[in-house]
Amino acid sequence: MIKTTIPIGILLLAASSLHGASLAAYDAAIAGSGFTARSTTAATFDGTNIEAFDFGAIAGDATFEFIISGDPDGGGRNGYIGRADANPANSLRYEQWDNTGQLGFTRGGVADNTFTALDATSPSADTHVTYRWTQAIGTMDLFINGAATDSIAGATFDMPTGPGHLGNVSAGGNEGMIGTISRVTTFNSALPDSEIAAHSGAWSVPEPSSVLLSSIAFLALLRRRR
Repeated sequence: MIKTTIPIGILLLAASSLHGASLAAYDAAIAGSGFTARSTTAATFDGTNIEAFDFGAIAGDATFEFIISGDPDGGGRNGYIGRADANPANSLRYEQWDNTGQLGFTRGGVADNTFTALDATSPSADTHVTYRWTQAIGTMDLFINGAATDSIAGATFDMPTGPGHLGNVSAGGNEGMIGTISRVTTFNSALPDSEIAAHSGAWSVPEPSSVLLSSIAFLALLRRRR
């Protein structure tokens, strides 16, 4: 019997390919969804940098989807996901003020709104995060991996609109996230629960154990074909 050793680098490459395939599936699902704006490239943040992003024409009800991961502990007391130049007092937060380890949103000078559900923690692994704003009732709903997770009612907020940036309050600012925003998609409407779930389902990153087993099976298949 010949013992075969599979280099860990090859396993990681196979796992990375599966992750890339899931992002491609998400991109395909979003392509026909009537989105307002989106980014299909990943942006990585070190706590000080920003990335330019145009959120599109957003007025009233809105839905913002992100695929995001990071390090809330290393990021300090808070961390921005994004804000727009036109309404800079309003921001979506990866790690809400002050050192909560929870997702949230802020209207400067009015309120720091923190989601408190257990599943609303700032994600350290790639996660599909959706903010849905209903203007008439001032309610922000949070969805994690397509599931309704938390809701804050009676808030005063304007979703980012037009040119802005991701990852920090400003270039070189001290409120930056550490992590990666792999995808951003905006909608100028409050999407129904079913559509948010469908978008997340199109992405659906496999569990780590599934990725490893799939990678081994894939490599074994390659060996048999040689």
